[in-house]
Amino acid sequence: MAISTEALLQTILILTALALMWLIFKRNSFGSTEEDDEYSGLARDPETLSEPTPEAISELDRLIQKRSDQR
Repeated sequence: MAISTEALLQTILILTALALMWLIFKRNSFGSTEEDDEYSGLARDPETLSEPTPEAISELDRLIQKRSDQR
C-alpha cells in the first residue's frame, strides 16, 4: 500500500502547523513578563534625537535631489 505524495505532504504540513501553534502557545503562556515591565518606551537620551547627524543630512539632501529630478 503506497502513500501518495500529496497525502504525505499534507501530513507533513499539518504536523508542522501543529508544532508551530504549540510553540507559539508555549511562548505566550510561559514567557517572561519581566521584559515587558522593564520597557518604558522612552528614549535614553531624547535630546540627541533632535540633533541631525551628518549621515541624516546627506540622506535628506539625496532624497530632495531625487524628488526634484523626478519633476
